[in-house]
Amino acid sequence: MSTETELLVTPEQSPARRRPKRKKLTVGQIVVMVVLAMLVLIVASPVIYALLNSFRSYAEITMDPMGLPTQFTLDNYIQLFQQTDYGEALVNTLIITVATVVLLIAIVPMAAYGIERVGGRTSRLMYILFIAGLMIPFQVRMIPLVKGFDDVGLYSTLTSVVLVHLGGAASFGILLYCSFIKGIPIEVEEAANMDGAGRLRTFWSIVFPMLLPVTSAFIIIQALGLWNDFFIPLVFLDSSSAGTINVAINRMVGLLTSQWQLIYTGAILAIIPSVAIFAAFQRYFIKGMSVGAVKG
Repeated sequence: MSTETELLVTPEQSPARRRPKRKKLTVGQIVVMVVLAMLVLIVASPVIYALLNSFRSYAEITMDPMGLPTQFTLDNYIQLFQQTDYGEALVNTLIITVATVVLLIAIVPMAAYGIERVGGRTSRLMYILFIAGLMIPFQVRMIPLVKGFDDVGLYSTLTSVVLVHLGGAASFGILLYCSFIKGIPIEVEEAANMDGAGRLRTFWSIVFPMLLPVTSAFIIIQALGLWNDFFIPLVFLDSSSAGTINVAINRMVGLLTSQWQLIYTGAILAIIPSVAIFAAFQRYFIKGMSVGAVKG
């Protein structure tokens, strides 16, 4: 019986023949992979260097800056929160990032929707004013903003930093959302209006769910920018405040001595949330940007 079964199996049906053949890499593909590996190594080398030095003492770093840690302990991470204001700066950065992103998502999409759907000269003028905001450098607006916040008692507060970020990101958000809203069929909104839905309900129930791809991309871009920002908190938060994480790290650099072990440790802790956010929402970011390229 087994002999007859073996005879019925043709060479094309044998397991060896059914396995797909592995494609051999061409010379061009090998060159591309080598170049990409070199680029990844170049980009990752500063992070690896900082990570290794975060486990070394100040004496070890000053005596041999390119050496390896003799032992892996968390002493530097503990000292960072005990001896500096890094903990308060971390909370400030989190508050600024979350508050700004929430306000942007609550205001910018509705503003873009009003500009696109209301129409007319007024809406066109508002759109031009928002776009003009992208062309004005922050350094031109910096001194008047500092003077204005100081006059109303908001200078050196987290509110001032949130408002500055909100005004700066609104122009980019209007440009991004307007291009997406143009691609949404207006017949969908007209059907909702016929069912008795008002403008506000139509937007949040019908239009806004269609904007989720661009919203996810917008959130990632703004969250990463806010978390890593250094200049605006440095200008609008004086020395009486702990500042943000990047400001706190900058204050560890002294004229004569610098706490390098704590600087590297703070830099590693600042990088972790950015990498985690991008890794978690990478596919949404790519999807949002690809849809934007098609609709733009």
